[in-house]
Amino acid sequence: LAATVQPRTIRDLPVVLRQNIQTTLETVLPTAVSPFANALLLGDSSDLDYETVTDFSVSGIRHIVAVSGLHVSILFTMLSFVSFRKRFLSALLAFPTLFLFAAVTGFTPSVSRACIMSGLMLLASLINQEYDGPTALSFAGLILLLVNPLVITSVGYQLSFASVAGIFLFSPGIRKWLLSWFDLRKACRLRRSAVRWFTLSVSVTLGATTATVPLCAWDFGTVSLAAVLTNLLVLWAVSLIFYGLILVCLVSLVWQTAAVVLGNIVGLLIHYVLMTAKTIANFPLAAVYTRS
Repeated sequence: LAATVQPRTIRDLPVVLRQNIQTTLETVLPTAVSPFANALLLGDSSDLDYETVTDFSVSGIRHIVAVSGLHVSILFTMLSFVSFRKRFLSALLAFPTLFLFAAVTGFTPSVSRACIMSGLMLLASLINQEYDGPTALSFAGLILLLVNPLVITSVGYQLSFASVAGIFLFSPGIRKWLLSWFDLRKACRLRRSAVRWFTLSVSVTLGATTATVPLCAWDFGTVSLAAVLTNLLVLWAVSLIFYGLILVCLVSLVWQTAAVVLGNIVGLLIHYVLMTAKTIANFPLAAVYTRS
């Protein structure tokens, strides 16, 4: 087994757990994909090469290697599934897990925002109250500003809140418009599911992009025109990779060989994401540059 570090106190647990996860991923995954795995699971993109980061930015999926609300939602979905969607069991699993995940990833503004909103959703379910997304978003923003008022200058804070606000404001209308393209009255179940997935994915991406384009143009000098296409092609794989990496870490605790085999399977999906981003980034006019 890969060497692990033991925490001396409870306060050391997040840092030690993060270090052990990094060691595990570097041990059981192919060398070519371990930097992406660290970025996806822990938000550590320091080992990603410049070409890969550029491909992600131009193709519009830079957010998948900056731990954000996307990752928290994937984790929350997994916790809901393993708890059989039972309210009290979900809360029992989710509250400590979300807090630990936020701590391991360094309490970044985007992760903290998503964890607070997920916690409010769980709390509303427990006390039989209606969950209101905009109110939860405002509450999360208030909490983060009370803890550190200067967080408002963070690009991660601005992008996280802008993207969720854009989803709340624009995505329902965009999805309704997209659904009007299709006649689902006599459609089979598979076609209805495909249309719902397509309209949801496109509307969420467009809603978030609508609010974040000005910030991306100002802070990064790049606006991807291919983001909708790229997200449609890779987000399903990102969810599977995220679950796969968690499973790899758990399996490695008891059976290193099986973890390596599983790591190679997950590595194939990572190669798919890297290849897709590279291919789309090479498209003409995949992005426009505001600093040119």
